[in-house]
Amino acid sequence: MLTLIALPNAAYWARRHTEDVLKRWNACVALGDAKLVITEFISNAVKATGTLDVRQQKAYAEAPLAVPYTEVSQLKWVRLRLSYGRAMLLIEVWDSSDEPPVEQVPDFESEGGRGLFVVRAHCDKWGWYPAQGGGKVVWAELRAS
Repeated sequence: MLTLIALPNAAYWARRHTEDVLKRWNACVALGDAKLVITEFISNAVKATGTLDVRQQKAYAEAPLAVPYTEVSQLKWVRLRLSYGRAMLLIEVWDSSDEPPVEQVPDFESEGGRGLFVVRAHCDKWGWYPAQGGGKVVWAELRAS
């Protein structure tokens, strides 16, 4: 499981992690599809969780490994778990929001709202469930190629 601070760059690090893990597993999964789904899920999780305030973001950007212990409890997290077996990749992303994801019908005028529509087009199944202890897990299955 990969735990990331809920910052705008979390999707980047989740994609790098996915590339590394799938390569080590020698998984026969469309990497582009997996990265696209992960980007959407992590980006939505960061928005749902709420990022750090501007002062904390600046401090973290300047010294990401030197977060004062007193501020660690104030950090907001998202988590990614990948599972591979039976010719299928399972992607799970946890965030602290209890609000369910909402798939919107995309239109040509909106700047956003296409993410889960795109996810549906690139995976076999997706869904969500309330996480034990709070928050939710959004998941997707991608069949091996």
